[in-house]
Amino acid sequence: MLAIRTAVVSFLFAAALHSQQPPSGCLSYEPAMEHVTGKLTIKTFPGPPNYESVQKGDREESSLLIELHHPVCVAEDKNDPDLNPSQGGVTAIQLVLEPEAYKTYKPMVGREVVATGTLFGAHTGHHHTPVLLTVKTIESAHH
Repeated sequence: MLAIRTAVVSFLFAAALHSQQPPSGCLSYEPAMEHVTGKLTIKTFPGPPNYESVQKGDREESSLLIELHHPVCVAEDKNDPDLNPSQGGVTAIQLVLEPEAYKTYKPMVGREVVATGTLFGAHTGHHHTPVLLTVKTIESAHH
């Protein structure tokens, strides 16, 4: 009888842990605070009106990205799976910051950095990677 009770308690404990933890090694969407490490880069994308081609008249949009050294996965947001679906093989994350912050972080382009903030899924034409990071801080990875 004790063995059955222990098995049930172990199962319930594992189920409770599983429901709160993303799949092993995956990052979580907002409100979880995440850290990503990689090379800070600036990339230019086609912007309005069609988000297709700068050569065909779309305005250029430059964005700060972190190019990750190893692909990461992001677990589905159970509360909003349409906006924040599970993502695998993420190799670059667009950074979302206040306009003044671009001036602060632009000199770090080309360097190894750790960006801290909250992740969300792309949902407009201005979002150029499947997962984006609302930046809280960007620091040099080599102190």
